[in-house]
Amino acid sequence: MATYKGCKGLLQMKDIEHQIQKAIAQYLNMKGLCWWAVPNGGRRNISVAKKLKAEGVMSGIPDITLIYKGKYYGIEVKKPKTSTPKGTLSINQKTRIAQIERSGGVVGLAYSVLDVVKLLEIWGIS
Repeated sequence: MATYKGCKGLLQMKDIEHQIQKAIAQYLNMKGLCWWAVPNGGRRNISVAKKLKAEGVMSGIPDITLIYKGKYYGIEVKKPKTSTPKGTLSINQKTRIAQIERSGGVVGLAYSVLDVVKLLEIWGIS
């Protein structure tokens, strides 16, 4: 029973993140920006996972990629605090974000559309 509740909690967390990312997608489309989602999450069988890894799929990549004036911007979407704690970055995400930033890219963390509005303002993206 505890395992089921754990899985249910994880599914609820993922659904909250999905709803937030969906709203962010609508906002970025409304702004007319060059962006796309990186669908790295989700369950895959071992055969598909091996093929994707061989093709270069890597863990820790931000959920959203945005290109503005030739520069890379990444947005990692996390669940905000609700009745459960807010989402946090995994070790793989921290490592990949550090690599992106060393390479000249910029990455921000968003718990809401308002966070994305603020990130774009900070980054000078109109």
